[in-house]
Amino acid sequence: MQDHELRTTMLAALDAEYSVLMARCRKYDGAQLRAAVRADGWTAHDILAHVADATYGLSLLTLGEAQPTLPTDPQTGYLSPHEYNEQRRQKNADLSVEKLLSRLESAFATARRAIAETSDLAADGPYGPPTTRHDWLQRIVDHAQGHREELAELL
Repeated sequence: MQDHELRTTMLAALDAEYSVLMARCRKYDGAQLRAAVRADGWTAHDILAHVADATYGLSLLTLGEAQPTLPTDPQTGYLSPHEYNEQRRQKNADLSVEKLLSRLESAFATARRAIAETSDLAADGPYGPPTTRHDWLQRIVDHAQGHREELAELL
């Protein structure tokens, strides 16, 4: 598939995920988002804040605007950010719904920019082989989708 087709497909999928996540976030107040809890203790609020953080961070890495600092899983070639995610979860716990919406909006705008502007999608990703830039951009979309499905079950 040509880069243009890949970008078009990823942008459409990203926009679909964004629309659903924003609608879900707007539908509930902060108390409701904090009351819906996964088995591991993460709330719907935590998950939405995580999606914003991850979408933004992965986009900056793919654009080359941030340098990799977290370890990767040698099996997948992707980040292994569990401790970092927990630190961010605690830091973002008190975000208002309005601030959460703003962060999601900004993160997805950065992801759109990354999909549109990243050159040579077949080139190595931010952490090098085995992943490509396309893999990382697709990971942004897939990550949002996975958490969107999870939120549908919680809320």
